[in-house]
Amino acid sequence: MEKDIVKESREVAEKIIKGEFRLTLAKYYLLWSTFPIVSFALYLINTRYPFLNYPIALFGYLYYNFKIFSDFSKIVERVYGIKKYNKYSDIIYTAVWSIPTAMIFIGYEFNYPYLALAGFAILGINYSFFVYFCLKKSFHDFHYYDLLVMMTFIAYIVSVGICVTLNICLTKIMWIPFTLSWIYASYASFMEVIEGE
Repeated sequence: MEKDIVKESREVAEKIIKGEFRLTLAKYYLLWSTFPIVSFALYLINTRYPFLNYPIALFGYLYYNFKIFSDFSKIVERVYGIKKYNKYSDIIYTAVWSIPTAMIFIGYEFNYPYLALAGFAILGINYSFFVYFCLKKSFHDFHYYDLLVMMTFIAYIVSVGICVTLNICLTKIMWIPFTLSWIYASYASFMEVIEGE
């Protein structure tokens, strides 16, 4: 009897966490699907100081990205009664994403194409590990739209890196498949949460 109650409560906790994680991913996908559009809009609006557009957009997006996953970790902590991340995770998270981003910015703005390309490569590797550890190493399922998001992001990074290195200006159209696939993944994730309730 007691074992059944423990097992049932564990299953309920798993279901709550799984639903919350999928909702977190839906928000994450929706947030980043708008990044190319917002960056492009900033370049149209702020023509006086264009070098500030990318850092401004990125800072805002990284802040909300951190907030989305921070909210999820608080839910995990409440459900399981344990803290999932130690105090150094914020510093590591910031460094892992900020260093390659700074490399891209410096390489692009100061005409060091190989530095920008290296930054794009590191960003792609970081993202691949992020997806792997979040989805495969935990209690969450990996869906086809997660794979679609991963592939379009890596393709976007590679294509932008090649364009920066070869000085080809195609970056204004390359964001379209990225944005559409991420919006679709966000929608599919939201629908999964709604249907699972």
